[in-house]
Amino acid sequence: MCIFAGQAIYLSERGRDILNKGLIPADCHTHSLLSHDGHFEPMTMAARACGLGIKHFAITDHIEIEKFDKWDFAGALEKSFAAYAEIKERFAGKMNVYYGAELGQPLYDPARAEEILARYDFDFVLGSQHRTRTYPYLDKIPDTPEDRRRCLDEYFEEELALAEYGRFCALSHLTFPLRFLALHEGAQGKPLFTEDMARYRTVIDKILETIISKDIALEVNSSGIRKGLGVPMPSAEYVSRYRELSGRMITVGSDAHYECDIGADIPACIEMIRGAGFSQICVFSKKEPVFIDI
Repeated sequence: MCIFAGQAIYLSERGRDILNKGLIPADCHTHSLLSHDGHFEPMTMAARACGLGIKHFAITDHIEIEKFDKWDFAGALEKSFAAYAEIKERFAGKMNVYYGAELGQPLYDPARAEEILARYDFDFVLGSQHRTRTYPYLDKIPDTPEDRRRCLDEYFEEELALAEYGRFCALSHLTFPLRFLALHEGAQGKPLFTEDMARYRTVIDKILETIISKDIALEVNSSGIRKGLGVPMPSAEYVSRYRELSGRMITVGSDAHYECDIGADIPACIEMIRGAGFSQICVFSKKEPVFIDI
């Protein structure tokens, strides 16, 4: 399968009903001003979620381990619990709120990652890989097939190591680099990168088998739909494969960095998840899964 073939997202009657009624069950991947790339106060993000009728919500501000001393992640962490507690109190009875974080590149400094995880009593931790050791900026990968293949080779190797590390609740945006590679187009609008993703089938299976063995959920991240890829991360092919391998825990998140993106495209993700054979998603409270019918 070429990464540009994708699976188009067509909402069924039930999916349209979810969208029209605003029935978004959860959004557990969002970012506020307590992230280095966030734009809105935590309360503003939460108010938007509650206004949309979202019943399960987490702000998962970034903790980018290799950048920890280059931005005030420590200060943001000190503010994060107070922000969570205020949101939880304000929306009590209207929305279930969870204390979350997105832990990026923990294996670049495992000691610091462990220190953070021991100090803060998160309900829900996303494990993420936003770069590779050779390519720190995935949006600036050189336009050569060799570089793009090397980047994907490295990414999935590091993603497997992240899964084996396993000190988190859900593995986020499994196919993250594809979002950037999809934007590389030739002069006539043709993709420059047409690598057959069968090249990565074995390592992706190992990643999925590893998170299943460690009771780590697979996140379906809706931002791929609106940020150039056209499908969630991962797409239906990999969600179905996760189920074939006996995976049972799926979380959903918009990866919103702006108020207007809270809940964005999650109804389409729910439809895709149902199409892959799942009847439930999950959220995490005190790092334990809580299942929700969809």
